[in-house]
Formats: sequence, structure tokens, C-alpha cells
Amino acid sequence: MSNTSPLPGPGALALAREWPTVMLIGVLTGILGAVVLAWPSETLTVLAVILGIQLIVMGLYRLISAFSSETVSPGLTGFVGLVGLVAGIVIVRNPFETVTVLAVVLGVVWIVGGTIDVITAIADSSAEHRGWLAMGGLLSLAAGIVVVAWPDPTVTVIAWVSGLYLVIFGIFVIMNAFALRSAAKA
Repeated sequence: MSNTSPLPGPGALALAREWPTVMLIGVLTGILGAVVLAWPSETLTVLAVILGIQLIVMGLYRLISAFSSETVSPGLTGFVGLVGLVAGIVIVRNPFETVTVLAVVLGVVWIVGGTIDVITAIADSSAEHRGWLAMGGLLSLAAGIVVVAWPDPTVTVIAWVSGLYLVIFGIFVIMNAFALRSAAKA
């Protein structure tokens, strides 16, 4: 029996040589997370503005496409374009309120989903893991109620959790870059 470990293949060695790129991705991810942690409301506002701009561009594209001779349904295409354009303008003019509305919609989805899970757990006596289903439903219901009752602070907490995740993920990517650098030197 041999104690030697197999040598990495050419693909692994090529990847190991790219450790600076992996390091850069890790550093940028960590910086993005720090920015989100430092300015959670502003970061969400910027994301809402980017979404609004994207909707404006998509709306204009659809409106222009509605006048093309190749468009199958010009009326529907024009309507979708107009809705996208108006929605984009509303979002760009009121970005933080948009984020709050999205948080409330998410809360309502959690409330409805949690209610369905609890009712299913109670009604279906043959369901496996009824207790877990009911507990998950109650958790979803409670989280939805909190989000709907206090959407602004909830959005900020979600931003903080996302920022913390990005910082931790960036650290792991940086650690992988150092491991790849060691593999490239070997």
C-alpha cells in the first residue's frame, strides 16, 4: 500500500494559478458586505434605483418593439412596456418606499404560506412530520406578521444580515485563494 497522494490534474493546477482572481473576488465581496453593513438603507435605495432604471429601459424597449412589424401582439407588448416604464419611474422617484412595499409583499406571502402549512398540518393526519410542518408554518406566520407590522426596520435587518453574509463569504473566498496559492507553489 502506497502513502503517496495522487497529483492534481492539469485543470486543478490551472485553477490554482488563478488564485489572484479568486483573492480579488473575495476582497470585493467582503468590501461589498462592509458597505451594506455601514449603509444598509442607502444600499437598498441604490438597489431599488437600479431596479427602477432597468424597468425604464425594459419599458422603453417594449414600447419601441410594439411598433415593429415582427411583433406578434403589439397591443400587449406596448401595454407591458408602458407598465414597465411607469413602474420604473415610480421606483426611481420613491426608491425606499418601493423597498418597503416589497418587504410588505414578502410578509404577506409568508403569512399566507405559513397559514397554509399550519392548516395542512392540522387537517392531514396522515402527513409525515406534521409537527415540523406546523412549526415551520407558525415560524413563517410570525415572521410575516413582524415584517408587515414593521417593514422599515425589517428591511434594514435584512440588509444587515445580507451584509454580514457577504463579509463572511468574502473571508471564505480569501481563505480559498490562499489555499490555491499554496497548491500553485507545490
